[in-house]
Amino acid sequence: MLVVSDFNGTLSHGSPVIGLVRWVGENQSKLRKNMYMAKIMPSWFLANRGLIDWNKWVVDLSISCMPVLKDATPELFEKVITYTMETQLWPKRRLDMIERISRHVQQGDEVFIATGMWQPTVAHFAAHMGAKGLGTEIKFENGQMTLAEPIAHGQDKVEKIRKHLGVERIDVAYGDTSADIPMLEMAHHPVAVYPDDTLKAVAQERGWEIFGDRADD
Repeated sequence: MLVVSDFNGTLSHGSPVIGLVRWVGENQSKLRKNMYMAKIMPSWFLANRGLIDWNKWVVDLSISCMPVLKDATPELFEKVITYTMETQLWPKRRLDMIERISRHVQQGDEVFIATGMWQPTVAHFAAHMGAKGLGTEIKFENGQMTLAEPIAHGQDKVEKIRKHLGVERIDVAYGDTSADIPMLEMAHHPVAVYPDDTLKAVAQERGWEIFGDRADD
């Protein structure tokens, strides 16, 4: 079987962005870290209360934080990834979903984690479960980390899955927000994981499996 899962919120509560910014604060510049955090707090407040789109805010955050890391190289970013895995992504993983994904791997299913997050970070997390990452490629030029391609979000993520995996349909898909609906629609068995209100309503209407309740999360 071919299994595709979202990453942020679906497999872990941890934030790659917070991991990067905190690493900068501990290893490069506490002032730069604090200035960035102060800058994003007003928009976080609005997004957290549903006054602006949460999914778009998360995508924008993964771009706006990149200049915070100075003298960036692939080798330096590996240190950031290790720190982020140890302090954010793995400690805050969804244990029930990790167990479910691990069962897919154990029974020989091909598992991909498809997300807009940076590919090296996703690949590192995926490797912990025997899965493969399908994230946003990045590049390093003149000490800066930048995107090597647009972030695939919503329907764009579906097109990326089709292009990279060479398929029109997948067997199982996991996602947690309304932005994952296009990906879930391409699966024979869509699973709404601790879904937000919009996704939960769609899942109930269409008879999709619902795994976990955000109210109990």
